[in-house]
Amino acid sequence: MAQGLIEVERKFIPGPGTEERLLELGGTLEHQVTFRDSYFDTPELSLMRADHWLRQRESSGWEFKCPGAAGVSGLHTEYVELTAEPAIVAKLCEVFWHRKWHLPS
Repeated sequence: MAQGLIEVERKFIPGPGTEERLLELGGTLEHQVTFRDSYFDTPELSLMRADHWLRQRESSGWEFKCPGAAGVSGLHTEYVELTAEPAIVAKLCEVFWHRKWHLPS
């Protein structure tokens, strides 16, 4: 398999007053980015159910995220993120072959 980036996300829900408190502490909004992703899957949502995510990010190309190393604990999830189209196609073929999913015609 081609090497990809490893993305580690940590999600949190800021409580009420978080923005105000950050401003009180001297925080400022330095940069804001808005983008649109289009996600692709089988009609049965096979990729999503297996925690795999195929998306086309507006103005950035294709990305395929799949679970990383097993046994990650805590409040985070580790993903391998592929961005090169040949690597994405190879991984998708591997995933569909391994799970014996059928692609729509």
